[in-house]
Amino acid sequence: MNKKLLALLLAGLLVASVTACTGGDDPKDTTDSESKKPEDNYIVVGTDDAGNDITEIPTQEPADPGFDPSETNPTFVDVTKKVVVFAGVATVRTSTVLNAENAVGWPSEGKILDVTGESDNWYRITYPVDGENKDCYIAKTVAADATALDGYTAVEEEVEINVEAVNVRSYPSTASDLSIRGSLKKGTKVTRVAVGEKWSRILFEVVSETETDAEGNAKVEIKEYYVSNDCLKAPEAATTEAAD
Repeated sequence: MNKKLLALLLAGLLVASVTACTGGDDPKDTTDSESKKPEDNYIVVGTDDAGNDITEIPTQEPADPGFDPSETNPTFVDVTKKVVVFAGVATVRTSTVLNAENAVGWPSEGKILDVTGESDNWYRITYPVDGENKDCYIAKTVAADATALDGYTAVEEEVEINVEAVNVRSYPSTASDLSIRGSLKKGTKVTRVAVGEKWSRILFEVVSETETDAEGNAKVEIKEYYVSNDCLKAPEAATTEAAD
């Protein structure tokens, strides 16, 4: 079986199970008590002669292997906005039907794309193909409104996880498990670099999905990701003593 097809079929198996511990529109983004590893973003597709796993990065589309976002005759509403890719790697296509022939680009997590229209399941975007900007399409299962990344106040402080385990996400929303990049256990201290109304941006160590070192191993890098404010213990206010 083609490796890309295998990755596509198995991508949905990567999602983590999220259990909300409170009600409302924005519950605590908790997960099971076992922290997830960055390597969980990779699919094992075989072994080499030395018995080491050969891994492949999935395009993670669609989010649910039982859901095909294909639209043969979509109706698009013209819009002007930007979306950000939150899956590890997404697929840009020349049509709104999933097949192996229409894939023309693979933007990675964090890529900002210009949207010119949207249908039920797809964004129409401007994307360079063979050196020329063309109308292409990306599924809504792997990208979302980039304005959610705005409105954060820069800070630099140590905070502590105050629930059994919390998901760490590439996008500040619980709408899709494809944004999960790992988890942190209760008591873990992390550096918060920005805080918003409901989410905090923290520093988190991950295995790169796009870069390798000189030996061909995936690079370990520090990235800015998101955790729910409800799952963080706020830092204690600093106190000072008056001079004698």
